[in-house]
Amino acid sequence: MSTPRTAAPILPQPVRALGITKNYNKDAVLHHQEDVNHHICFILSGRAFATSIDVDGDETWVAEYVVGQFMGCESLFDQTPTRFQIVAKTPLTGVLFPRDSFLALMNKYPELNNMVAADLTRQIQDFTLQTLETNSLSVHGRIAAELRRQARPIGNNPGNFIIRPTPVFSELAQRLGSSRETVSRAVSKMIKADVLERRTGALVVTNMARLDGEVD
Repeated sequence: MSTPRTAAPILPQPVRALGITKNYNKDAVLHHQEDVNHHICFILSGRAFATSIDVDGDETWVAEYVVGQFMGCESLFDQTPTRFQIVAKTPLTGVLFPRDSFLALMNKYPELNNMVAADLTRQIQDFTLQTLETNSLSVHGRIAAELRRQARPIGNNPGNFIIRPTPVFSELAQRLGSSRETVSRAVSKMIKADVLERRTGALVVTNMARLDGEVD
């Protein structure tokens, strides 16, 4: 689940210059479950998923981190171990700061303080939305709601929307606590109903009002 995002925030140059830029491969484990985050990472490119693994080895999707977001702020102030792991879903580049140094920078640069506050606020909004939709919508409705959030206007026509790139069904299923097959069936149903249309590397929303109606 995620609320719609505007343009990615840019890390102030004086702050960025004090961090260490690091590259990670796809599937690299950026943080282990039950560990304390000793570093804060600002994402310059790529994205990562946070998932919680239970005693049976089953994964529950927690959050997505994208360009312009911080990883590690969950334990920034109290150093509490996190109940999830973070894995790079694509090659990822980030700027790393030791926790204590980052706290000092927050005191020195008010704009950094504001960025962290906005980032944590978005996380709270995402978690709240996830809880509400899980308790109030059917699986089909949650799939439609997530597609609605991912849709972006095409050009200057407010009636045309596109989802690009085409969502990875396995990732969408993981977000929603469903299965890849269920997501595939739901998308196929909406295509047959002329709500969505497949294009090369994208899904086009042909009828936004009807997509809204799928969010039951």
